[in-house]
Amino acid sequence: MSPIENFREFLAGKGMRLTQERELIVTEVFSSCAYFDADQLVERMAAQKTGRRVSRSTVYRTLGWLIDAGLLRKMTDMINRDRDVYSTISSNPRFRL
Repeated sequence: MSPIENFREFLAGKGMRLTQERELIVTEVFSSCAYFDADQLVERMAAQKTGRRVSRSTVYRTLGWLIDAGLLRKMTDMINRDRDVYSTISSNPRFRL
């Protein structure tokens, strides 16, 4: 199952739906295997030419739900301990959207 399908199933179990904005965030998160912080993700989302604006609060909430769904890992940056970074979790490390 793809990360989007897994996330859709997780949200449905909580009585929520996968909005277009949440799907765009999941797609962007899983488009790279590099570590990132929330601000970098917000910048990447703003640079997209999708015609959809994704708010900073939606990005932060979605990151939390991706962690709860077991699709994302949050870690403290080893260089800048005041900064959290995120990494994707996949049963197949070669899988990307």
